[in-house]
Amino acid sequence: MLSFDTALTDSLKLGNTTSFWVLKLYYNAEGSSDFIGVSEQDRSDGSDFYHGIVASWGEYQQSLDFFNFTTSTGNMTVNLINTDNSIQGGRFTDLFSTYNFANRKWELFQNTSQTSTYDTSARMIAQGVISGDINYDTKQVSLTLLDLNDEYHEQIPKAVIQNTESGEDYYYPNAPEKNINKPIPMAYGDFHDKTGIGTIPTSTCEFDRYFTKGQFPAVITDEWDQTNGYIEAKPDSVAIHSLDTKNVYMYKDGYYSPCEDSNVTVANPLITFSDNIWRVYNTLHSTANSDAIDNNFNTGTTSDQTTAPLWEVSMGFSINKIPNLGKINTGIHDIFLLIDYGAFQTSGVDFWRVNVNGTQINLANFDSVSIEKVNITSAFSSAEISAWDFECSVTFELNDETSEDGGQFTINEIGLEVEFTPSQTFEKQIQEQYISSNYAGIGSAYVETNSIPDFVYRTRSVTKITPSIADYIYYSGKGRKYGSWITGRSSTYTTSSYIENPVYIIEDMIRTELGQTNIDTTSFDASGDYNTGELGDIFNDAVRDIQFAMSQYKFINSKDFIEKIGQQCLSWVFLSGDGNFKIRTLRRDGDYTSSDATIDYRQIKLNSISRTQLGAVRNDITINYNHDYGQDQNLGHSNTTDATSQGTGVNGVGKELKLELDVDSIIDSTTADQLADAYLHVFKDRKPIVDFTCTTPKYNELEITDIIDFTNWDSNIDIYGTAMGGYWMITNISKSIKSTKIKAIKVST
Repeated sequence: MLSFDTALTDSLKLGNTTSFWVLKLYYNAEGSSDFIGVSEQDRSDGSDFYHGIVASWGEYQQSLDFFNFTTSTGNMTVNLINTDNSIQGGRFTDLFSTYNFANRKWELFQNTSQTSTYDTSARMIAQGVISGDINYDTKQVSLTLLDLNDEYHEQIPKAVIQNTESGEDYYYPNAPEKNINKPIPMAYGDFHDKTGIGTIPTSTCEFDRYFTKGQFPAVITDEWDQTNGYIEAKPDSVAIHSLDTKNVYMYKDGYYSPCEDSNVTVANPLITFSDNIWRVYNTLHSTANSDAIDNNFNTGTTSDQTTAPLWEVSMGFSINKIPNLGKINTGIHDIFLLIDYGAFQTSGVDFWRVNVNGTQINLANFDSVSIEKVNITSAFSSAEISAWDFECSVTFELNDETSEDGGQFTINEIGLEVEFTPSQTFEKQIQEQYISSNYAGIGSAYVETNSIPDFVYRTRSVTKITPSIADYIYYSGKGRKYGSWITGRSSTYTTSSYIENPVYIIEDMIRTELGQTNIDTTSFDASGDYNTGELGDIFNDAVRDIQFAMSQYKFINSKDFIEKIGQQCLSWVFLSGDGNFKIRTLRRDGDYTSSDATIDYRQIKLNSISRTQLGAVRNDITINYNHDYGQDQNLGHSNTTDATSQGTGVNGVGKELKLELDVDSIIDSTTADQLADAYLHVFKDRKPIVDFTCTTPKYNELEITDIIDFTNWDSNIDIYGTAMGGYWMITNISKSIKSTKIKAIKVST
């Protein structure tokens, strides 16, 4: 709600008060004094004067769509008297010769006869932009007052690849033709190493190349850097939290293949790479040893030592088909088994080996290794390697026949790694510089004495083989960081933290992309605070456990972006009457304990009581999440249902009503599950609505999303058989000088 000052609030409570509005219509440069003030009668306020030429005021309207989490502000119309000598010795339209009001701001203030200083911020109820469509005749001028959405919102991401040097911040003359005028992405959240799967080995086998939460796109900005022979790409236009050389990928046929990290450099947020060694990882298959291939280093499969003979134990797997991703050059590329071991138990070993495709390969002393990278290239023929024909059995064999003590071994995780050069490549010759020395001695021979070295830069042709990149490469890391604006607002979030809280993703976008600081931080912190944020109420989870991760790599209007994130965290974002961005997150029934205002039934006229439409009920919710940017589809699905709502009882609708929501900003299964549950909580029931008119303007301080309750309600009027009670959210409000029309939906029993 707005924050009227005490003098205004107290005077609006009086029954004999005279309420009025004053309107500032700015012109030309919109300086502090570049405005014409108008009201329904002449009013003087110190040095400011408001001309009494308002023939009629329209109503200032705000509304929200409760189930779509969108908001809107209606256009307001004000009609001004335009007769001769009505203002400054002439007509209002005579001012048009020197004053341009079109597309200039307007400000509206609530006042009463008991107050002074009309234009304080504590009395502003609306502001916006004057429409350029101004209609008038000799009697009246009609002005349409627009809100600020078109003023603030624009296409994002703002950073766009340019190939012409015209003062652009993002000039990339060597960008691929198809990437010109494409946006540089905006990245948020943690899509780096997977969590909850134990410690991921980072050396020898380097499983951390593959066990990541996701791969996000980085747009190619230079398809061939002439200086260093690298391709360049950007994951964001600003430095992000984490970006490393080991997690840069190309995508083909469902596989993200990491580049050899020694040929990758990062200068956050720039990625450069060029190499003919890429890798692909494929988990082995087994019908019996599932814990060894479950992508979890905390679990493993232990060999069975109870079968006869006790001196030999084994464990079997198979290699599945891998698509042909490129050329495997023996001598340059190899094929490996990557193995993470658990515990071993034996007193002696006759042999410890792996049988791959009929070839026996000895393994390292298991007393000295916990991870092992085994080269199995020799197990395949040249024809098999060329055809990527690796489908075969893999059997680990432990033999202790001499002592017959038996033994056992554990494999926590195992997979196949293949090195290759991508099939889609281009060769490019670059002129590489090197230093050559000439000597200024006599003759053509090298003269060792009395010679002066003359260092000359020469060039030689070098051929580089690099993947042919169409639009993007991919990477795993952590996205944008909090700016200094978070300092002092939370006990945990700092400028060094990456942003995964959806409330602050929205705030960062407003600040970074739109360049706006007119943000009601109180409302943003009420929704998103690490410890107390209302976001935790609707997700029924700790705020710190609500994890959003996404890349906005396509153009989108900033309002659409806000509403997309708002839908995915059940929040409404709107421009308040005071010109600030505000947010309100829906809470669960039992979480409301207070209201923003209490409405006195004796001061309202009840218009109607109704319910949300049956068509708005959804009792079977599916959340599609974990967006794969290479495939451009969601891979994860979370579903929940409500039997009571689907039933035929008093609280049922007697049918199954489905809602399927695509969520590209969540890759975490727990967050997706909680979102599905939150949507079910909101959508499974029809909700009561009250529509009423306040007969006094004292409630003009209220706005959409404000929470209200009632006092002095008529006990003879029930709400669908239940006494009036609980808390209600304002979904529509229409303000005039003398009254306020409100529609509210019940959000708490």
